[in-house]
Amino acid sequence: RENPGFLEWKNFVFESEDESDALLDFMIYEKTKYGKRLVDEFYESNIELAAIEEERLQGQINNYSSLFEIGNIDLLNCELTLIDLLNKDNQTYRLMDLGFSQSATQGLLAFTRLIPIRDTNISSGVSFLFHPLAKQKLLSAISLEKLKKREKKLHSTDLYVLAHKKSKIYGLETIRQSL
Repeated sequence: RENPGFLEWKNFVFESEDESDALLDFMIYEKTKYGKRLVDEFYESNIELAAIEEERLQGQINNYSSLFEIGNIDLLNCELTLIDLLNKDNQTYRLMDLGFSQSATQGLLAFTRLIPIRDTNISSGVSFLFHPLAKQKLLSAISLEKLKKREKKLHSTDLYVLAHKKSKIYGLETIRQSL
């Protein structure tokens, strides 16, 4: 299993506060060396949840991560249209995100994890952002990784690790602000 880029000599090394969030996201949603995701283990524990919590958990189980391009931005409804760059049909998704909808620009690239809730999506909270000029570099790196692994499509874990590593090279810095 590939190291997500945090582990050095059996110690976790973070370059920023966002790095710990990225590790937490990785640990919750990607398969461990035992072949299970933590979110699946929680789901299978049958802990009693309120209806809204159950709906959120179901969305977390059915999460989808990819490299997206920001299409339309609806400031009033705090929604963005995301174009899936790794889907040959360029499928679009709606993302509801108060902060991101107010700060994103059309054409911006984001590797993020979508959590479907009803007729929209929310993110898991971690996104790797890239300038539009990095699009070809990222798509080429993903194609090269698929060739190396001899797969038509990368597993979400491999894609996450690659996006994290590339974010350190050509990623945009994210700044947290309270709204």
